[in-house]
Amino acid sequence: FYLAALEGRRRVLGEEHTKCIMSMNNLGAVFYHLKDYENSLDYYSQALRMKENNLGKTHPSTLMTMMNMAIAYQQGLGDNLKAIEMYRRALDGYERSLGKDHEDTIKCARNLQF
Repeated sequence: FYLAALEGRRRVLGEEHTKCIMSMNNLGAVFYHLKDYENSLDYYSQALRMKENNLGKTHPSTLMTMMNMAIAYQQGLGDNLKAIEMYRRALDGYERSLGKDHEDTIKCARNLQF
């Protein structure tokens, strides 16, 4: 159902429409919960690229996708080096956009201490 929805949205709205990006991010989450981490990261990566282009590298939604990717790398694939890289990118963005004391910044910093 989600794949069909994404394809329909791409056809009607265009690849970079916010609803398409949201669908890609949601598919990343679905595949993560199905323990299909490669597909999860593929959809998260697509969503991240488009969010960076459309919203910017420090937008909270962009940073949340980075965090989701870090979790998939860490908990799903056991790739701690890639997880640390993604957490650091997200933490840098949170600190620049929301400040060091924001709850999302603190959560990201805590996740980085795994």
